[in-house]
Amino acid sequence: MAPASSSSTLIRRPWTNLADGPAAMIAERLLAHGVAEYVRFRAVCGAWRLSTADLHAHGGLDRRFHPWRWIMLHETHGAAPDRRSFLNLSTGECIQVRLPELVDHAVLAQTCEGLLVLLHRDRTHHVRLLNPLTRHLTQLPPITTLLPEEEQDHHLLHSPSSDIYFGAWGSGVLDDKDSTVVLSFNSLDMLGVAKPGDARWTLLRFPNSLRTTSCMFAGRFYCVTEHGVMVLKNHPPRLEVAANLRISMNVSPMADSVHLVENAGELMLVHRRFSRRHWNKRRYDVYRVDLDDGTLCQVRGLGDGGHSLFLGMRWSLSVPVGALPAGSISADTVYLRFDINERDRTEGCHLADRTIIPAGSYDRLVEQPHTLVDCLSVCDTGRL
Repeated sequence: MAPASSSSTLIRRPWTNLADGPAAMIAERLLAHGVAEYVRFRAVCGAWRLSTADLHAHGGLDRRFHPWRWIMLHETHGAAPDRRSFLNLSTGECIQVRLPELVDHAVLAQTCEGLLVLLHRDRTHHVRLLNPLTRHLTQLPPITTLLPEEEQDHHLLHSPSSDIYFGAWGSGVLDDKDSTVVLSFNSLDMLGVAKPGDARWTLLRFPNSLRTTSCMFAGRFYCVTEHGVMVLKNHPPRLEVAANLRISMNVSPMADSVHLVENAGELMLVHRRFSRRHWNKRRYDVYRVDLDDGTLCQVRGLGDGGHSLFLGMRWSLSVPVGALPAGSISADTVYLRFDINERDRTEGCHLADRTIIPAGSYDRLVEQPHTLVDCLSVCDTGRL
């Protein structure tokens, strides 16, 4: 065969000369898979940045650029104070991010959108939302505006433990035109509601005898009280019943806990209680919350896609099994976080047959997680 002529030689064109239209289309498709890929695309060159939407043009609460499904992992002793590892629950990708904002801020929580709720460690005590992948920082009113002056404990607000006392798990951004932020303080039985630019938080107290965890679902805030599953309505802020608890549940304020979690597009409720047959053994009953009918339906699985739940006293999490290494976690299983009392002897429970997974023999205060289950069980059980 005759050698190819020079006229047939491929002409290589630099990718940086990609026209605006194709570059924008590629960026849009990458963004559909997550903001991390979009950030990487824009970082290639100035021409690609100019042909794509600015990450900061519409403020830090633009839902398109939220780091959905990224969770911040617990760092071991001796780790750099301004570096954190993040795990993508949809893909299994793990990255490390430098966040200098953490040096002078306490982390109160991570929202379902993947944003970090920060408390500035200065005299202003401003609350800020940090997008860890775009580094956009949104300023919100000081946390002191939530409490009357006579209730402000100087030592709590100025001590290193303030990030635990004001742990705001279950917080998030409402899907409304104002991008209203909800701060959830379950341990204090109160909510704070504000939007960027407000001078103060609007306080909503809801006395509640139940031990519960709240969550954001479909752009709305949900929690559980003695009255049922409650949804936050805005203007003015108030809680209304979204679904009634089943009479047969018989939730004990002292012995039980109730946890809300989003799972594969559905709102789920987990009732953690003592077995009626064995007083010293726990059961974990899972219900689907039907918001159309306002009812609960007990289930023995977590959907066809294969999910597991990680149950905690601050925040609960649904994890798709297929995205993580094979055999690392089991589908249709409730795993316990390390802030659950019985975690030292029980790792989890298979829902189908209610068999208990015994915990490992090591100390429950895991400094260096041994397994992926450990890693997900310790990632948000207190100070981050």
